[in-house]
Amino acid sequence: MRSEFEITDVTGHEPIALIRVRGRLDLKNAKDLMDHCRRLNAEGRKQLVLNLSAVTFVASSGIGTLLALTEEFKESGGDLQLVALSYAVQSVVNLLNLTQFLHIEKNEAEALAALGVS
Repeated sequence: MRSEFEITDVTGHEPIALIRVRGRLDLKNAKDLMDHCRRLNAEGRKQLVLNLSAVTFVASSGIGTLLALTEEFKESGGDLQLVALSYAVQSVVNLLNLTQFLHIEKNEAEALAALGVS
């Protein structure tokens, strides 16, 4: 049985892109997330806030996607902020000691403030 995966674009914070992700971040879903975020970057949305509070599972491919997106947004002159990490995501990030590579904020408001939006 496959769980649902959902990517929701939250409006009202332009030019910053705010996305909420729900479900399992496995191989297929990580590719979908990568494609979605790359499209935003190509459209000129260089600042991305990615809310992962509703992610129930993260595979190595999901972690790889988060690291790759962080680097891609940085290289394009932007930034990617991860917010409200679910227990599943936070556990893997801590286990792999990735906090030095990922920008993580407690909530959307703090991430938006870090990107200069009040």
